[in-house]
Amino acid sequence: MLPRIALLSLLAFASIANAQDPLKSPECTAALAQLESARAANSPNVETVRRAASNACFGVPAASARPSRSVQAPIRVPPPVIEVKPRAPLPPIPTLPPPVPIERGPTISSCDAAGCWVNNGNRLQHVTPNLMAPYGLCGIAPGAAGCP
Repeated sequence: MLPRIALLSLLAFASIANAQDPLKSPECTAALAQLESARAANSPNVETVRRAASNACFGVPAASARPSRSVQAPIRVPPPVIEVKPRAPLPPIPTLPPPVPIERGPTISSCDAAGCWVNNGNRLQHVTPNLMAPYGLCGIAPGAAGCP
């Protein structure tokens, strides 16, 4: 059980708090009643009545009240700035060397039983089934001979 002095001080504090409570003031009660009637009637000035009730109940001056979000201008964000760095120049394309000419093998001009004559003037001896050049055997294709 609380001591008598603590109980008396609690009761005194509660009565002081109720006397100074702005929510229980007659101005606040009248403003809240006016706000309820404006809401019930779907009045277009509900926002103005709400601000007046806020001022009466909480002591907030109307000038420092936060403006409605619908009244604020939209926030504009600047577009991003994208910097394009120049590329390093490409290395020059090297020129290709000229094509290497491929020498054609000798062409067989005429043949007899002992061998064949080729277009460069050499005689290829017939060694069955191949032809023998001065440097080795020749491969034979129709009309040409591949000799070393």
